[in-house]
Amino acid sequence: MTANDQPPEKQSPLDFNSTGEEAESFETLFDELETIAHRLEEGALNFEQSIALYEQGVELASRCQQFLSNVEQRIEILRDRTNDGPGSE
Repeated sequence: MTANDQPPEKQSPLDFNSTGEEAESFETLFDELETIAHRLEEGALNFEQSIALYEQGVELASRCQQFLSNVEQRIEILRDRTNDGPGSE
């Protein structure tokens, strides 16, 4: 396997030098999810279109939840560091 064949490195939960791409991606996903919800609520779609859109919504919701879980993990790590740091006793 050459260097170019290696899978991309997974971002560490401690990588706080983010360029804002994660937040932007979450916002984009959430906006798409809201758009889908509004389209489904309008009721103007046929059954097949509704099912396809619902499936897209479920996928987007899952991706949003993953982002939130990652952020929660990062917050917990920071909280643990703060509680275990000098002067915390």
